[in-house]
Amino acid sequence: MIKAFVCDMDGTFLRKDHSYDVTLFKEVMTLMDKQNKHFIVASGNQWRQIRSFFEGVEDKISIVGENGAVVLHHNHVIHSIHFEPWIAQQVLESLKQLNPIYICSGVHHSYVYNHYPQALKEHIALYARNIQYVDEYVVKDDPILKIAIICEKERTESIISHLENQFPMVEVHSSGLGSIDINPMGVNKGVGLQRLLQEMNLSLDECMAFGDGGNDVSMLEIVKEPRVMSNAPEWMVKYGQIVPSNEEQGALHTIYKELLKYE
Repeated sequence: MIKAFVCDMDGTFLRKDHSYDVTLFKEVMTLMDKQNKHFIVASGNQWRQIRSFFEGVEDKISIVGENGAVVLHHNHVIHSIHFEPWIAQQVLESLKQLNPIYICSGVHHSYVYNHYPQALKEHIALYARNIQYVDEYVVKDDPILKIAIICEKERTESIISHLENQFPMVEVHSSGLGSIDINPMGVNKGVGLQRLLQEMNLSLDECMAFGDGGNDVSMLEIVKEPRVMSNAPEWMVKYGQIVPSNEEQGALHTIYKELLKYE
């Protein structure tokens, strides 16, 4: 029996405009409470940003944030992994040469270049909380959990290849069209999910997971019931059963139908 439903956010749970079917979600959460089942968000985004979408039910949602670098259960951080400062600094120095747009996610703040255009800052604010604008990224007393890159779609593969070749000690994944996530080695959604399930006394055989991007593969490969959004890249179809797109709220509808089986 499936007891935990795991959803990526952007491109999976959320529509393109960052909305979701609130009415249906409330019905889903009511059934989960009744059936003692669990809703888990597994996202590359900050845990604070993730929580902002679920005001009023935050305590009922577990989070695998920053691609697994931070894991929250019952409003408590139960697991976190950050870069060694020297590794983070070397990656940041290399990014200066590549010149994409990038954001540092620390334990306490997100760090964004002050010289970025206002429109870009507003876009970044959709994905990050506790932002500090800086003239220079310097790794000091706030451990860095993830470095996120925004670039042209056609540059994604070349940037990933460059980073993987130069920094074998980090994890590099595409998180969507023109987005790249860099995490410490061994950090991914699959590992983070396993740590959370251990805390919850659940197994991977009791999970259904939904994703649409490269950073979802690590969890789709290990759960019993993987689901891939129809809006995902074509190469992802091998990782799970296809469900309707995020715009159609395919993840929520699939979860709802699964819960109704036990009513």
